Amino acid sequence: MKTLSYYLLGIFSLCILNACDNEENPAPQPPPSKGEEAVQEIIEVLKNSDLEVSQFVEILEKVDVTDLTQDELTVFAVKNTSTASRSTVLDTASIKNHIAKGRYAKDDLKDGTKLTSISNDTLYVTRTENDVLINGIKIEGNAIPAGNSFVYVVPEVIPMMEAPVTYKHQTTIKVDLIDRGYKPLEGVTIAAKNGDTGAELGTFTTDTEGVAVISHNCDTLTYTLHKEGYSNLSDGYLLVGMTADGNLSYADLNGDGITDERDKVSEPYTYFLNYKTLQEITHTTEQCYMIEIKEEEINVEEIEAKWKQTFGIFLTQSKNMEFNLLYDKNFDYNMIEYTSSMFWDFAYQTIDDCKKYLNQLTSLNTEEGWEASWNLTVDLEVIQTQLFGLYGKVAPLDNEESKNQLIYYLADLSDTLPIQLAIASKTLLGKIYLFSGYYEDVIQQCLYIINNTTYTLDSNALNNSESQEIIWGGYKDNFGNPGGSYIHPVLLREVYLMATIAYSQTGREMEATNAKNMLKAAFSVESTEWKDYINLLQGTGGTYPYYRLLNLPIEQTGFDLNKHFYLPIPQTALNAYPGMKQNPGY
Repeated sequence: MKTLSYYLLGIFSLCILNACDNEENPAPQPPPSKGEEAVQEIIEVLKNSDLEVSQFVEILEKVDVTDLTQDELTVFAVKNTSTASRSTVLDTASIKNHIAKGRYAKDDLKDGTKLTSISNDTLYVTRTENDVLINGIKIEGNAIPAGNSFVYVVPEVIPMMEAPVTYKHQTTIKVDLIDRGYKPLEGVTIAAKNGDTGAELGTFTTDTEGVAVISHNCDTLTYTLHKEGYSNLSDGYLLVGMTADGNLSYADLNGDGITDERDKVSEPYTYFLNYKTLQEITHTTEQCYMIEIKEEEINVEEIEAKWKQTFGIFLTQSKNMEFNLLYDKNFDYNMIEYTSSMFWDFAYQTIDDCKKYLNQLTSLNTEEGWEASWNLTVDLEVIQTQLFGLYGKVAPLDNEESKNQLIYYLADLSDTLPIQLAIASKTLLGKIYLFSGYYEDVIQQCLYIINNTTYTLDSNALNNSESQEIIWGGYKDNFGNPGGSYIHPVLLREVYLMATIAYSQTGREMEATNAKNMLKAAFSVESTEWKDYINLLQGTGGTYPYYRLLNLPIEQTGFDLNKHFYLPIPQTALNAYPGMKQNPGY
């Protein structure tokens, strides 16, 4: 019995000794699997890159891949984005669907290829030219080597699908360079969007044949072209090829049968394709053209001449718009949306042209360039003030923001420009004050101008380019609407009219009568009606807002007092500038 006890004690002691030995010398950890080593190499490459995939890397570091035996992988790293913007959550489970077994160069990712993720789900490859999509998500850029593996960047989480992505439409964009003939233009970036919703479809790049293919399910498509040093416009006109004699050919965008200033557009031009009008067609090719932009020597006199012509055309259109709104008995306010849209587009094209010329002039940094830029700056403010009077806002801002910006800018110009330009700016500033109901400020501006003896009222000013009444103007009217043979957007008579209204609105009837009597004497006005004094501005392009200011009905077909005192904002502008609201009634 004692022998058995000694035996059991020995066995127990041996177990204790073995246990102590195991604690002091633990069993060695198994070596990392090939998959773990491959993933670690990928993590290091991504950490040392500037690919903006840190969120993806953070999750990848937590993934358990101890059972992964492949050391050749293809990883689709998702760019950083807010969690709220993701349609699919990226976590340690879904990230495995972004790791495919096997090493696939971009050339290996052929249309119809099926990849298998490390979670054994299928990833479907669709390809058109050099554009590769994984389950409908487009790869950005080329493969990034990481050990035995490749990494690609994708803009969003790849969704899982039971079948390959199919598309309703395939649009081929062909871009040619016009250079003594046509040549395919490689490297043009095409930004495509859903034409109905504005949702981005992605960016595509033309290949060596000048071709990019966009596969999509939306029935309408918009797209823009961009390549540094190239443009699809020439002096604001959209290129559509060459004429038979080798000259550039331009698009007649408004469809009136001629190509003129009204067909000008600004960069970037947005192309629009509507498959709904193409009946049974599901695939089409769109031909586009670009030219190389060549640096030209800036000539101040040439810029001034070009701008004078452009601004003169705008003033003629403005005068024509005024005639339609107030005096043309054939005009119907039921067509105001179309009329307003045409004028809006033309006005903002003119603004874009002005800003382009201003940039050229100021880039010279010479006295001659700066002096010319001051004149263009006042012209620009004439346009913006007229737009504020017609629409109550200037893009991209809504009413209050537009008003504040114009007041700030015009006040600054009034204090810094030479005297003639400063007085023009003060007149425009007074006009913004008047439209905003700041009557004391109106009076202050008007008295400053009236007390300047440079200007005098002249009943023949609209037929005289040298009249002493002209504060800003001198442009010939080549259209021929009533209101004089010259267009002067800023006249002394308007200063007296503004003062009369401001005095009247503040209850200072004696001063209002005195100012009105000055107009009455100079222009032989026999009536006491506000309308007859407002109509002294006919031909300047600035008459219309005064009817709203004094709540005077406009005796034109279809005019609605409750909505037509402001013009409607075109829907395209509302889409482009979300901060702007449509005017009431439209």
